[in-house]
Amino acid sequence: MVSRRRSIVGAGQGKFTMAGKKAQIDENKLKARQARNEAQAKEEQSIWAQVNAQAEQAVIAAKRKQGRQSTYRKELGDEIVVRLASGQSLHSICKLEHMPHISTIYDWIAKEPVFAEHYGRARENAAHTLFDQMIDIADNSSRDLLEDGSANNAAIARARLQIETRARVAGKLHVRVYGERIETLPQTVTNNLTILDANSLGADQRNALRTMLVQARDHKIIDN
Repeated sequence: MVSRRRSIVGAGQGKFTMAGKKAQIDENKLKARQARNEAQAKEEQSIWAQVNAQAEQAVIAAKRKQGRQSTYRKELGDEIVVRLASGQSLHSICKLEHMPHISTIYDWIAKEPVFAEHYGRARENAAHTLFDQMIDIADNSSRDLLEDGSANNAAIARARLQIETRARVAGKLHVRVYGERIETLPQTVTNNLTILDANSLGADQRNALRTMLVQARDHKIIDN
């Protein structure tokens, strides 16, 4: 009888111990989540502080530049167009001392039809430049290996980011040539026979699935 009672008491204590451990784990998870949220909030505050500071600097620069370069000048407009078509960002162009503030350029776009047309064409041509840069980055293997012969994962990841960023920007600048026909795949693709989880597919498999769906749609095998 005593042994049985001890067994029952021991089992009960074991349950309380497991319940206590679960409660501790849940509490630790909650604290970790709160810490992440606090860190994210601080990071967002820091970002907004930087944005506000940059905005104040932009206002000062605008006042300084607009007084002397508010009137459209063809030579400046032509240089801006060439720089844009070469892949340089408008923001970096406006940092040059002899260039007007970015708000002035937007004003030129609104008031000067010829410049606006050339500006739009330069933006599209910039997509071709970015595409060529993607090829150059992909072909450049000079930093793929470290001195000991192992893979330079940081450089490879950086090159991948540069290519992906240029691809997205090119697709926005010249949708007809570089824009994807399907921006995103649904999380799950279903037909009468198969259910595919898109998250479980690799990049090559997703691209193959995207191509298959586009072909099927174009041939009216499936509806849009």
